[in-house]
Amino acid sequence: MTDKSWMLNPKAIRCAKECISIIQEERGLRLKLSQPDFLQIIHEILDQTQSRALGDCYAKLISMAGVGFVMQNLKAKNEDNKDVVPMKKAAGAETMTLQAPHATVEHYGKVYPKYRAGLAFKGVYRGQPMYS
Repeated sequence: MTDKSWMLNPKAIRCAKECISIIQEERGLRLKLSQPDFLQIIHEILDQTQSRALGDCYAKLISMAGVGFVMQNLKAKNEDNKDVVPMKKAAGAETMTLQAPHATVEHYGKVYPKYRAGLAFKGVYRGQPMYS
């Protein structure tokens, strides 16, 4: 399970929201803090766009979240095993998909990672995926 203790810091939340707004302006993607792999998604988008503003904001966010922890939890790119994970798009934006390097499960029209932190997907409870 990922550590989200950085979300208790108001400055980190401001940086995260700034990253969200930059991504929405540049890519037209709606990203939410409640997404399970929030930092991983921002990292992948940053790799794709090479945006200076997003890079600066992401660096501030990582410094507040703990660099060692974040780097440990980032998933390596694996070209052989990529599944497509659709994301919501902002009004008038092109369709955008992120590449996920792990297996996924579709549950009532939504896609969730099949495994997280060594645990298997068991279902959704109050909108959050449950793993055991």
